[in-house]
Amino acid sequence: QQQQQQQQLTGITLQGRQQQQLFNASKPPLPNRIATCASSSGAMPADGAMEPADSGSTFVQTVFNVVNLMMGVGLLSLPFALKSSGWVGILMLWFMAFITNYTGKALVECANKVAENRGQPGAVVGYEEIAEAAFGKFGKALISAIIYIELFGTCCVLFILEQDNMFNLFGSATGMSPPQFLAIAAALMIPTVWLPNLSALSFLGVFGVAATTTVVASVAFTLFTGNFVPGAATTPAIWASVPLVFGIMTFCYSGHGVFPSIQASMKKPSEFPQVLNVAFFIVAFLCSFIGGAGYYMYGSAAADIIIFNMPGVLAMLCSCLVLINPIAKFALTMEPVAAAANMAAGGGKPLSGLPRLAVRTALALIILVAAKSVPYLAYVMSLVGSFMTISVSVTFPALCHLVLHKGQLAQTKVAWDYFVATLGVLCTISGTYASARSLAAKAASSAAGVA
Repeated sequence: QQQQQQQQLTGITLQGRQQQQLFNASKPPLPNRIATCASSSGAMPADGAMEPADSGSTFVQTVFNVVNLMMGVGLLSLPFALKSSGWVGILMLWFMAFITNYTGKALVECANKVAENRGQPGAVVGYEEIAEAAFGKFGKALISAIIYIELFGTCCVLFILEQDNMFNLFGSATGMSPPQFLAIAAALMIPTVWLPNLSALSFLGVFGVAATTTVVASVAFTLFTGNFVPGAATTPAIWASVPLVFGIMTFCYSGHGVFPSIQASMKKPSEFPQVLNVAFFIVAFLCSFIGGAGYYMYGSAAADIIIFNMPGVLAMLCSCLVLINPIAKFALTMEPVAAAANMAAGGGKPLSGLPRLAVRTALALIILVAAKSVPYLAYVMSLVGSFMTISVSVTFPALCHLVLHKGQLAQTKVAWDYFVATLGVLCTISGTYASARSLAAKAASSAAGVA
């Protein structure tokens, strides 16, 4: 019971620790496991201390963890993003990589600053704790709410991805409709939230790595063998719809809330800025390749997910591997939201037994209803990315960096932080408006039978 309470009370920080648990499970067992994954509950030792430095992750292992953290659903929709923006989207991808790389480092500096102010250098500090140190209780409540809504939206994306992938694989053979496949997806995914310990899903993390690798290999094979119809219509830039792709592109570089924990897990934490440089370069390169190759091959016909355009056995293999991802990640992604709902339903005390299962099931069903209402993967991803992910990954790190290092930064650094924060606000406003408008238009056209 004590372990369960501790797991519930870890809140948002729990997401990062459980994500690391899933990502570490995708590689062979190593003696230098990330310290935050030492226990099955994902909880830290009571004093917040880390393992000795000589048992931490190496540079290469940490790069792998960061790359694995960021690579996800966003990668699959990048050809659609370039279809909306034109070739200028490639430049946007690299620009957002540069910006989010900086904010990742800024957030880690903020975490180190908070730990030092507490007299606990090297301790893991969660995102909500950074927000509280910078902006008080209001800041903590605001960032918590944003992250909860982002995770809720991401869970919707996982439902839609599973539905669309099942329909793509089995729709023509079975004659079933997308809503019927959504029901099957729910039957597979919702029971995972009943597990008392999410480490039971960790072994499925290897399929995430396999899916990403297979998608990249399949796109490269299709491109270099010429197994596509040449002459797809492309354009240099579609400025009117550029704001629509802000969210999708930022989605590819999300995961900032976990960075402080990953840094603290390293043998040499001082090398983490270089880790981010390497990891962001790898992710930006892969994103540019997938987005550019997909847009070059399919142009204005690019689907929401690249594998829906691709022919052959490799595409089918990609789809089968991607089917595992939502099942593995749904409960993990929903956990911080479920923990908060569990505490609220219990009046400040975590529920257990059947009441706990009832709260989790109800939350999963609410997410299912939301996904059924707007089953348009790329548009939902763009909305979540614009409204939430940009705030978490761009705007707030820069603002927290300004506040927590007040009077300690050079004027050029202060000006840069203000620029990044302003950019984040502008991207959030314009991207959210464009995404919401496009999502409403898509829903209206589908209701009218046009799409």
